[in-house]
Amino acid sequence: MPPDQIHYDQRDNVRQLDPDRVRHIANLIKANGYDRKKPLGCFVRKVSGEDRIYVYEGQHRYHGALLAIKEGKVIDRLPCVIDEAKSVNRVSLIYAGITNNDSEKLTPLELAEKVIELQNLGEQNSAICMRLNITDQTIRDVLLLANAPTALHKLVRAKVVSSTLAIDEIRAHGGDKALERLQNAAQQAKAAGKAKVTKKTLSKPVAHKISDVQAKQLLQALQAVLHDPAFSQLETPTIAGVHTALLPMKDLLDSKGGS
Repeated sequence: MPPDQIHYDQRDNVRQLDPDRVRHIANLIKANGYDRKKPLGCFVRKVSGEDRIYVYEGQHRYHGALLAIKEGKVIDRLPCVIDEAKSVNRVSLIYAGITNNDSEKLTPLELAEKVIELQNLGEQNSAICMRLNITDQTIRDVLLLANAPTALHKLVRAKVVSSTLAIDEIRAHGGDKALERLQNAAQQAKAAGKAKVTKKTLSKPVAHKISDVQAKQLLQALQAVLHDPAFSQLETPTIAGVHTALLPMKDLLDSKGGS
């Protein structure tokens, strides 16, 4: 099929277009020609009464070929496999786009976007699991990620945070808190000259509240300060602070600084 007769719509493809991958493929095509053993997957769509051929599988090869042509590589035709129009609908395009890319698996966030679209098109989770060979737990995990704040998605897409770590954090802390923790960890990682957040980068949990023993020791220390002969020589704000802290608990303390 002549390249200029093949059309493209990002919505027909399960992946976002990666410019770096397009550049890499274009370089390979310029050096070696287009590998005709790898045809583009296409289908016919009627637009304004006209039948047009759209690519839904092999978008990076398609754009790589166009870039190579733009830069001087002569390619008269691209190999295509065109599906029968009656077999093509949005659901079948999504399933085909995912399963045909199995050699290069979708990220959990990419998978989540398509699971949500399939659900919105009326597909049951059981059918999605069967046709994609995934589990209910996988669906729950990727939907956790999909429903997280957009800023967290950006960290995942930028590969600062792995999808697995993001899902673990969301499950443990909820979306907003997970975002806060991961953003802080990303800043720490960057300050340390590292590009990615790991579990070790995440801040340690805040210490538990003061124990009864520790509280008692602190009160006794304040009481000792109160009864010190030099107490009256302290700065006025310090004296006021000690009185403010001890006054509500005066009945719990003895007059000798112990308990």
